[in-house]
Amino acid sequence: MSLNIVGKSVPRADAREKVTGTALYIDDLRFPRTLYLKVLRAGIPHAKIKNIETKEAESIPGVLKILTGKTIGIDPEHFYGTCIFDQLPIAFNKVRHSGEIVAAVIAESEKTALAAVEKIEVDYEELPFVLDPVDSIAEGAPLIHEKNGEYKHLPTFTPVPNSNIFFGYNLKKGNYDRVFDGADIYVEGEFEYPLVNHVAMEPHGAIAHWDLAGNLHLWSSTQAPFVVREVLAGYLNLTMNKINIHVPSGGLGGGFGGKSDYNIEPLVALCARFVPNYYLKFQLTREEVFIGTVLGRGLKGYMKIGAKKNGAFVGIECSQYYADGAYADTSCNVVLAGGHNCTGPYFFPNCNLKSFGVYTNTVPVGAMRGYGHPEGQFMVERLIENLALKLGIDSRKLRMKNFLKPGDTNSLNQPIFEHNGNVRECFQRVVDSLNETPLPGSNATHYYGRGFAALVKSPVQTANASSNVFLKVNEDLTVSISIGGVEMGQGALTVLAQLAAEKLQFSLDKIRINPEINTQITPWEWQTVASMTTMRVGNAILIACERAIEQFKVNASFHFQCDISQLNYNGKAINYKDKEFPLEKLVLGYQYPDGHTEGNPIQAVGSSVVRNVTLPDSRTGQYHPYEWTFGAQGCDVSIEKSTGIIKVLHFVTALDVGKVINPATAKGQIYGGVMMGLGHTLMEKIEYDTKGRMKTVNLRRYRIPKLSDMPEKFSCIFVETPQPDGPYGARPIAEHSAVAPPAAILNAIQNATGISFTKIPITSSVMVEALSRRK
Repeated sequence: MSLNIVGKSVPRADAREKVTGTALYIDDLRFPRTLYLKVLRAGIPHAKIKNIETKEAESIPGVLKILTGKTIGIDPEHFYGTCIFDQLPIAFNKVRHSGEIVAAVIAESEKTALAAVEKIEVDYEELPFVLDPVDSIAEGAPLIHEKNGEYKHLPTFTPVPNSNIFFGYNLKKGNYDRVFDGADIYVEGEFEYPLVNHVAMEPHGAIAHWDLAGNLHLWSSTQAPFVVREVLAGYLNLTMNKINIHVPSGGLGGGFGGKSDYNIEPLVALCARFVPNYYLKFQLTREEVFIGTVLGRGLKGYMKIGAKKNGAFVGIECSQYYADGAYADTSCNVVLAGGHNCTGPYFFPNCNLKSFGVYTNTVPVGAMRGYGHPEGQFMVERLIENLALKLGIDSRKLRMKNFLKPGDTNSLNQPIFEHNGNVRECFQRVVDSLNETPLPGSNATHYYGRGFAALVKSPVQTANASSNVFLKVNEDLTVSISIGGVEMGQGALTVLAQLAAEKLQFSLDKIRINPEINTQITPWEWQTVASMTTMRVGNAILIACERAIEQFKVNASFHFQCDISQLNYNGKAINYKDKEFPLEKLVLGYQYPDGHTEGNPIQAVGSSVVRNVTLPDSRTGQYHPYEWTFGAQGCDVSIEKSTGIIKVLHFVTALDVGKVINPATAKGQIYGGVMMGLGHTLMEKIEYDTKGRMKTVNLRRYRIPKLSDMPEKFSCIFVETPQPDGPYGARPIAEHSAVAPPAAILNAIQNATGISFTKIPITSSVMVEALSRRK
C-alpha cells in the first residue's frame, strides 16, 4: 500500500502553542468569582483523629469555610472507587498515610487559605504503622483497613478479610503444582523495585463550579475525564448529564499514569458545593504531588526458574508483593498486570505466578508507565542472565532459544501468531547495533560492560474499553474531529490527524483534532492509558472517515443518478465513469438546480471497541488481554572505580511497532521511556523516615535524570510486522521502552563487574560499597 502521510515525520500539531507557552493548562485558566482551596495533611502515617480545632483559623478575614470529615457532610460508610470502593475524599476519624487530607480551607486567596491551614490543630491517637508490603502481611502487622473484605468491589478483585491483602492473583499454566518436574538446574532470587514518582511537569490541579441549576462543571488535569465523571456521579448521587468534566486545550503537562483514574476531584467537587456559583480552584504544589496523589511501582518479589541442561526453560514460580499504599482502587490492575507479565517474552510450559496487592501506610499506588511490566520482567531478565552463567551458555543464545514463537503459548495460555510480532528480530537488531562499536576493555579507572534484555507489553484495560470520535467536514473542506483521548505530550493530536488525512486523501493542514474535552459533548473514551490512543482512537477515526466517504458518495449519487457502488472517491471529487463532481459541492448534501436538496451534511461517528478481552478465570487466572508488543533493549555502560558513577554510553531499543505512523514522535516516546527507566535504575526512590513521613518531597531530594545523565548515544530501531487490526498495521508503543532498562543496565553492570544486583536504584554510593565488598 502506497502511503503519503502515514510514516512521515510531520511537525507536531501543537508545537507552536507548547514552545511559546500559550497552551492552556489548569493553572492558566481564569474565571470570575474564583475562590481557593488549600488543605491540611496528617503528617503522621496512621492514627485515629480525636479532635480537629478550627476556630482560630475560621476567624481569619477572607476565610469562607473550613471543612473536615465531620463537617463536610459525608456519609462515612459511603466510599468511592472503580475496582475496590475503599476511599473517602477527606479523612473521617482515621488517617492511613502521612499525606492524607484532614481539613480543607476555602478562602478568597491562596495566601489566606494557607494562613488558615497553619492555624488548624489536630489531636491524634497514633497507631502502629507499616511501610513494607512483606511486613504488612506478617503476623501481628497493624490492620490498616478494618473493613477490608466488606468494601464494595468488582468480582475480579478478591480481598482477604482481617488482613492487609486487598487482592491476590494466582496465574496457573501447565503443571502448575509441579512447576519444576524435569528441570536439571535452577536459579532464584529476591528482588526489589522501589516506590517512585511520575514527576509530570504539570502538578495536579482542578477547578469546580456548581451553577444555580445544580450542574457540576469541573476542569481537571486528568487522563480519564469519563472515569472522573463516573466516580463523581456515583459518589455525589448525580446523573451524568449534570456533570461536565473539562480538560483544557493544552491537555496535560505530562501524565505517565499519575493522572489516570481520579485523584483530587471528589474533594474539590464536594467543597465547591458549599460555595455555589463560585469557582473553586485547587492547585497542588510539587510537594503535594509527592505526598498526596499517587506513586508508582513498589515491589518486593521472589522468583525461581527451572531449566534443562540444554537451556530449555521448564517452569517458573513467582511471588510478588506490591506496596500499594493506603487505598487500593487505583492499584488493582497493577497487581493483575504484574502477575501475568512477569514471564517476559519467553515460553514457559509450566507457571505458578502469584501477585498480591497489599495495604501499607504510604501514598496510594496508581498506574505508571507500563505498570506491572518493568517490575516482573526485571526479575526474569536478571535470573536469565544468572542462569546463562550457571549453564555456561551465552545469555544471548539462551534468550534466543526460549523466546516465544508462533505456535507457543504465553503465560496466559494464549497462542502466539506470526502477526503478534518478531521478538527475535528485535533482539538481534539490538545485538548488531551494539556490536557496531567494540566495547572498551576495563582499565585502571573504569569498568565497561554490555547488557541485554527483552520485553513484552500488553495493554491492561477493562473488557469493554472503547474509543469514539465525531467527525465533521466543514463547508471549506476542512475537517474537525472530536475525540475523548487526552493529549499529554505523546503527540496524539499529530498522529491521529495523519491517520485521518491519509484515509480522506486530504492534505494534513485540513485536519484538526479538537484538543479540548467536555464530557457533555465529547465522545466517550475509557481512559488515555495503556498506550492505546493511536490504535484504538486511530481505528475509530478510520471508521468515521470511511463513513464520511460513503456519505460523499451518497450525496453524489443524486447528481449522477446512479448507485453508489459505481462511484469512486479520490479526495477531491467523486468520479463516475469519465465525469467528476467536486467534494465542496457535496458537503451539505446535493442541491438541485431548482434549490431543493437531497442527502445530508457530511458528519460521521466512529467507534473502536476492544474485542475478545475477557476477565480472569477464577480457577486458573487465565484471560485474554487483547494484543502484545515485543521488543528488546541493550546498553553499554562505564563504571568509574573510585566514585561508582555509572554512565550509560549507548542505549539501543528495538520494538516491533507494526507500522510507524510518525517516526519523530515515536522516537520521542522511546527516548522518554528509556530515560524514565534509567532514572528508576540509577537514582529514583521514594524514601520515608522512621516516623513514616516521606523524605523525598521535592526535586532536590528526589533526583531525576538530567541532560547530563542521558546516554552518549541513543539508537532506536523499528521492526514492522503489521498488526491485523491496527490502523495501517500499527500497534501500541508509548510505554514499552520503559520496561527493560533496569534489567539491561543491571545486566551490563554484572557483565562489567561480576556483581549481580537484585534491587534498584544502583546509585554511585551503592556501587562503591558493592565494589568494596567484592574486594
